[in-house]
Amino acid sequence: MTGLLVFQLGALVVVIVIAVVGYFVWDRRYRGHESGSFKPTAEVFRDPTSGKMTRVYEDPSTGDRQYREEP
Repeated sequence: MTGLLVFQLGALVVVIVIAVVGYFVWDRRYRGHESGSFKPTAEVFRDPTSGKMTRVYEDPSTGDRQYREEP
């Protein structure tokens, strides 16, 4: 029984670590970083998660994209 408990606790720790790392990686990929010369594109859509209008910004030199809420 002790072996099963250790296995379950180990699995729980792995799931928590993956969830935390995934949250921060997704957040950075979705929001991007502020450095660069980002220019607004014509792409505007309603974010299905927040329901807010969102505009796509692109850095023409790198092709990186950011998604920012419209005021």
